[in-house]
Amino acid sequence: MSEIIWTDVGRDTARLLSRYIQIDTTNPPGNERKSADFLEGFLSSRSVQSTIYTPDPGRANLLAKLEGDGSERPIMLLHHMDVVPANTERWAEEPFSGTLAYGHVMGRGAIDDKGLGVMQLMAFGLLKDSGVTLKRDVLMLAVSDEELGGKCGAQWMVKNHWPDIQCEFVWDEGGTGTLGIMGDRPVFAVSVAEKRGMIVQLMAKGAGGHGSFSANSPLNRMVSALNRLKSSQWPVQFGEVTKSFLRNVSESQSFPSSWLVRNASMPPFRSFMVKKLASIPVINAMLRDTVTVTSVQSGAGMNVAPDSASARLDVRLLPTTEKSEFLRKLKSVLGDDSILIESAEPPPKIGSS
Repeated sequence: MSEIIWTDVGRDTARLLSRYIQIDTTNPPGNERKSADFLEGFLSSRSVQSTIYTPDPGRANLLAKLEGDGSERPIMLLHHMDVVPANTERWAEEPFSGTLAYGHVMGRGAIDDKGLGVMQLMAFGLLKDSGVTLKRDVLMLAVSDEELGGKCGAQWMVKNHWPDIQCEFVWDEGGTGTLGIMGDRPVFAVSVAEKRGMIVQLMAKGAGGHGSFSANSPLNRMVSALNRLKSSQWPVQFGEVTKSFLRNVSESQSFPSSWLVRNASMPPFRSFMVKKLASIPVINAMLRDTVTVTSVQSGAGMNVAPDSASARLDVRLLPTTEKSEFLRKLKSVLGDDSILIESAEPPPKIGSS
C-alpha cells in the first residue's frame, strides 16, 4: 500500500459526508434504503462486499465485512443512517444541503450520526487497501431507526440475523471528552451500563368553552401539572457502576478532593457532593433519572379553551429504576389524577447498576 496522504483523505471524507447528508433520512419515516444504496456503492468501489437487509419497505440495514483468519471473534463498527427532524427556519443553511464552508460540513446528521458513519467507511476502505492480515473479521453495520428505538434497525438485526454478526466488540457513537472531572484533562469514559429511553404521553381531557371563563380547562390543568414536574427533581441513585466510576476518578485527584469523591455516596458528605457533582451535566445525568418535556399540543382557536391537551416526555431511566416505580413517582409529581399517563415499554436493561 502506498503512503497515505492524510490531507487528501480528509478532503475526500468531507466530500463523502456532504453527499451522505444530502440523502434525507428524517425519521419518521426514515427511508434509509437510499442511504444503504449509497454506502453499498462506495464499498463496492473499494471491492468490499456488503449485504442490504430490508425489514420493511423503504427501511434498510447494511452489513459489510473484511474477513480475518477467524482466530478471534469479529469486531463491529456501528452507526445509524436515520436523523431527527430539522426545523428549516432555524438553520442558516438547508439542513440537507451538505454545505462545505468555513472548514465544516453542515447539515442534519453531520454529528449524529453520519459523520461517524463516514469515518468508519473511510477507515474500512483504508484497512482493506492496507492488506493487513486480520485475526478477526471486521464488520461495519449501518442501521435504520435508531432515533425511534431501533425496531427496524439494531434490534431487528440482532433478532433476525445475529448469525451474520456474532461480534465480540462494537465501536459505536458515544459522548465526547468531558472537562471538569479530572481538572483540565478531558475524560473519555468507558460505558458499561446504559440508561433506558422511554417516551411518555400525557393527556388531559374535559369540557372546553369560551376563553373568557374556562379557568379549569384541560390545557390549564396540563400547564399546572407540567410546572410541578419542572420544579421537581428526581432522587439521586448511587449504583455500583457510578460508585466504581467515582472511585476511579478519585485516583487522579489530590486530598481532600480524592477522599470526598471516593466517598460521595456516604451520608455525611452526600448532600454536599451531590450538589458539586450535579453541576457537571454529564455527571448529573448519571446520578438520576431525567425527564424532559419535548412537546405540548392543544387547541388552535384564539378565544376558545380547548377540550384536550397533551404533552410528550422524553424519559431516561437509570439501570436501577423499574418502569412501574418511575410511573408511580411521575403520577405523584404531576399531582392530578385526571391526567392520563401512557408509556411504551423501555428497552431491556444494559448493565445492572
